[in-house]
Amino acid sequence: MLNTYNNDPTAALPGSGEPPATPAHPTTPAEPDTTPAPPTVPLRANDAPAAPSYPGYPGYGAGYGAGYGAGYPSGYGADFGATPPNPPTYWGPTTPPQRPRRHWAGALLAVALLIALAIGGGAGALIALHAAPGAATTGSTIVLGAKSAPALTVSSSTTSLQQSIETVAKAVEPSVVEITSTGGQNGESIGSGDILTADGYIVTNDHVVQGFTTFTVTLSNGTNKQAQLVGQDAQDDLAVVKIAATNLTPIALGDSSKATVGEFSIAIGTPLGIRNTATFGIVSALNRSASEAPSGPASELTGLIQTSAPINPGNSGGALVNLQGQLIGIPTLSATNPESGGPANSIGYAIPSNRVEYVAEQLITHGSLTSSGQGFMGIQAEDVTPQIAASNGLSAQSGVLVVGFANDAAGQSPAQQAGVQTGDVITAVNGQAVASNDDLSSALLNDTPGAQAKLTIVRGTSQITITVTLGERPVSAG
Repeated sequence: MLNTYNNDPTAALPGSGEPPATPAHPTTPAEPDTTPAPPTVPLRANDAPAAPSYPGYPGYGAGYGAGYGAGYPSGYGADFGATPPNPPTYWGPTTPPQRPRRHWAGALLAVALLIALAIGGGAGALIALHAAPGAATTGSTIVLGAKSAPALTVSSSTTSLQQSIETVAKAVEPSVVEITSTGGQNGESIGSGDILTADGYIVTNDHVVQGFTTFTVTLSNGTNKQAQLVGQDAQDDLAVVKIAATNLTPIALGDSSKATVGEFSIAIGTPLGIRNTATFGIVSALNRSASEAPSGPASELTGLIQTSAPINPGNSGGALVNLQGQLIGIPTLSATNPESGGPANSIGYAIPSNRVEYVAEQLITHGSLTSSGQGFMGIQAEDVTPQIAASNGLSAQSGVLVVGFANDAAGQSPAQQAGVQTGDVITAVNGQAVASNDDLSSALLNDTPGAQAKLTIVRGTSQITITVTLGERPVSAG
């Protein structure tokens, strides 16, 4: 199981032996402002930021809808001094050895002088040019580098793609903020957030604000605003804060269900406390599941978008956008390298924008999640491995072993009501093979309460089929 949550607010800089310094902010945070009445939702902006097309890259048309950072220690936004390199060292003798004198050396020197005078300044210029190959000289001035770029052919599609990335990053930047959380037992947390409304509602990860009491939002132009916590949803690792402001630039919400593997993506946020940072990658995979246990608020997140765009501590709550400038996900966490125990390179996960929008509307309106809107089977299960199969006498060598049941929002287990028993092994859902809990979550990801799931089950040595009518996932379920 992935253990991907990164939350160590007390960590010092590597090798420093001292706590990290508190990053400086441009201005002193203002006093908290009164929170206006909740706006009318939906939240999505009318239009995505204008971005040029990019011919030559079919499949990335319009319509497409990492992180970590909780408890991220202060000091990573500070400038780190650089030490100039040492001058080169001469390792030979202090005085070069002298050659033996010869009595006829003076005669040779006289001949050499006569030759030099006869040849004149032309030879001197030639010697000067050959003294420093590759360097142009003008008198005593050395001209370094070529005056023009190398003769290269750059395709128009490549140039257009670069222009698109630049345009999108510039257009989205005003909609992404830095959030600094203080006042808790964990010191300080630095994360990111996305502006949802022009009057200051901002969505972020719950782990950026959880356990803190004071919140400062820094806009892309460096302006600091005190923020109030509006609502939290731990099981989705989402939260909303509010600042008193007008005429902000809301981020455009895309349809994350239209995201495709291979689609270009840009992550924008405050990695390592460095604001207004954009990194580039692709959508690497869809419908991933990952756990934040034991440190994070969500025991299991499903439907995640995997991206190769580099994300680091501080990107949490920021933006993962497509080349139309639309939010397709919120970078939240990364995979863990099992060998090093640290974050894996270029494997980050983002909560899809459709889920963000669904949750944020409820947090703004009610201050909490009142309805999960997610289908729920109501089982407790573990992956079947050869060892599990042998110890339990199972005939199935892969699948999901039912070891217990859980109640839905109505207080009952839909699977148990349909006849599923402990000891059953689920091997397929609606004809889709299931080899693990991740497979089971992905198979049910887009199902809503009331949907039917046809389970293929191995019970003993027999294979049976049971149809379960899904209930609703309770809002308190992890």
